[in-house]
Amino acid sequence: MGNTTPENLYQMLLAEIEPPLIEEILKRTGGNQSRAADMLGITRNTLRTKMQRYSINARSSKITRLRR
Repeated sequence: MGNTTPENLYQMLLAEIEPPLIEEILKRTGGNQSRAADMLGITRNTLRTKMQRYSINARSSKITRLRR
């Protein structure tokens, strides 16, 4: 960051932390989005929104993150 004031620091941090967290939880639940959402303390709809935002696909126990 240097001497400049960062903008959107919260969003930058979330973008770094959320995807690997969601991927790990989905792996642990075998891709079960309802269980993953419960573990994360969010609704399934919110989880699906975040998965779409970060291009995370869950197919049973196989989890892949798509590259843009």
